Amino acid sequence: AAAALANGSAKRCASTSEASPAKKQTKWTPEEDALNVELRGSGMKWEDISKRLPGRSAISCRLRYQNYIERRSEWDEEKKNKLARLYERFKKEMWEKVAKELCMPYRAAEAMHWHLGEHEMATRANVPIFQLSNLSTSVPS
Repeated sequence: AAAALANGSAKRCASTSEASPAKKQTKWTPEEDALNVELRGSGMKWEDISKRLPGRSAISCRLRYQNYIERRSEWDEEKKNKLARLYERFKKEMWEKVAKELCMPYRAAEAMHWHLGEHEMATRANVPIFQLSNLSTSVPS
């Protein structure tokens, strides 16, 4: 009877796992990474992103994005220069939102941000410090 019960349990477990869709255990492709970035950049939620990436769970999509894509972005000199130009272009708009909350001029808020630095800002906000894994801060000569 115990053997029959054990076999019945094993059959139920096997049929349950067969009924649920298997998640991919394969490496992420560059196309999947690009789609993950594109969809997240458009404001899509992880659950919805996973529906567009067959075999990938919402958690898998989020972890891939946060632990790999964000931290391993390629930063050649052209992209660094573009970042600097984009920051200069959008900083007033970005900092005005922060300054409005603080009831102060945006340049004062921006200056304090730079003065505190990334480590102290993260500590004060009680968030982990974000670091790129292959950060190169060399300035072209």
